[in-house]
Amino acid sequence: MRRKRDFLIILVLIIGLIFSGCSNTKIAEQTEPDENVSEVNILEEESLKINEYIIDVELNPSDMTYNGKQRVVYVNKTGTNLQEIYFHLYPNAFSTLENAPILFNIGEKMDKKTYTPGYINIEKVAVGDKEVEWDIERSDTVLRVQLDEPLERNGEIEIYLEYTVKIPSTKDRFGFHDKGINLGNWYPVVAVYDDEGWNIDPYYKIGDPFYSDVSNYKVTITVPQEYKVASSGKIISETLNNGKTTYYIEGNQIRDFAWVASKNFITKEKEVDGIKVKFYSVNPNESLLDEALKFAENSLKVFNRVFGKYPYEEYTLVNTEFPSGMEYPTIVFISNDYFYKSLLNSLEKVIVHETAHQWWYGIVGNDQVDEAWLDESLASYSEVIYVSEIYGKDKGEEYFNENFKIPYEYMSEYIENDEGVNKPLSQYKDWNDYSFSVYVKGTVFLDRIKEEFGEEALYKILNTYYERYKFKIASTEDFLKICEEITNTSFDSIASEYLYVK
Repeated sequence: MRRKRDFLIILVLIIGLIFSGCSNTKIAEQTEPDENVSEVNILEEESLKINEYIIDVELNPSDMTYNGKQRVVYVNKTGTNLQEIYFHLYPNAFSTLENAPILFNIGEKMDKKTYTPGYINIEKVAVGDKEVEWDIERSDTVLRVQLDEPLERNGEIEIYLEYTVKIPSTKDRFGFHDKGINLGNWYPVVAVYDDEGWNIDPYYKIGDPFYSDVSNYKVTITVPQEYKVASSGKIISETLNNGKTTYYIEGNQIRDFAWVASKNFITKEKEVDGIKVKFYSVNPNESLLDEALKFAENSLKVFNRVFGKYPYEEYTLVNTEFPSGMEYPTIVFISNDYFYKSLLNSLEKVIVHETAHQWWYGIVGNDQVDEAWLDESLASYSEVIYVSEIYGKDKGEEYFNENFKIPYEYMSEYIENDEGVNKPLSQYKDWNDYSFSVYVKGTVFLDRIKEEFGEEALYKILNTYYERYKFKIASTEDFLKICEEITNTSFDSIASEYLYVK
């Protein structure tokens, strides 16, 4: 997500008014992406089995609820037998205004008397035809499903859930507003089991506290016929019956599933590098829609060439009421606040950043709770790459200096006990602390690689990282190993300077 950094830049400029060793290591030739791959890259045979979500949901805008029936085929790749399986219940984080993870603390300015809470009521949990024991933990944001029999390594199990959800009155990732309904992080999501065990962190108020495995999705969404739906994946069919429209949607090898419903959408689309790019907008200004589509087109072309081919058939952008920009697999939310001719530069930046997240977070996954810099810094530096490739190297350097280098130099003077950028969300004091770290300092680290080893080396690192870890989950150590591999240089010193606790 691209957000608080702009406020940080303004802050450092105000502060500025108030308080008036290199290597020429040869690298291997960059590998060009294979133009003959299918639209969705196929996983290696031993990894073909991935989790599958089959969700049937009906939206009831009259009382801002929806009813869900969900089957999850869970594949145990943990390396151990499992007696229980955990799900995140993100809607319950909105049950009170005081604790709701509303972006940028905007919730503090909302009226408690008029706030409509959000929550999920779990009504049934079954394995096969038999209901099983379950309980809700971690401030009601985690569901623990107790299995009657252990699920063996590499085994599969189908878990069935029924639930009713109340949508909160927020212009947020998850919430409703006068022009539509944003449905990000809206359904029970299986937690990731990694070398630390089950990751069942709470829904932090700072950052994007989401961490999930690539899965296959088959989602059926029913809405009143006056509503249009924009979603992750690909809409396969639309069926009208008794005043309601039912959308059948498939998303293969995606990390999450989000959607937006609105009565106000106007739509445009175009083809870019064989990808159908769709734009849904609650703003009727068609000239701005054309500009936005052009920014998306340029982003996809640059990132396809530099990072590697976008592997899906479609990419959807949604202009909606929202405080900034938010990434989900194959779909992004773009704030209506940017849809003014005078703000085209800001609109371009946010579209570029969120599009970059399709590569960094969507396709190459990471733990956004413990290593938030890994996708945010890469997406932020992707802005620099975009400007350099579209407007020229001088403009790219100017963009980097204004948006990252100058804020970094100013703020570094006033930050005590700098702990580096590779730390969990729980250790950040506030949005400004988080933004300086994952948007600014991490991006300066990436530019340092370019300065020491050259642009070709950095591009080769990013391409290799993408090709090696697409559809997987990567770590900081994985990224650094690739840096060392491409440059034939130890990264201990530079990583200690930027990434780790001093």
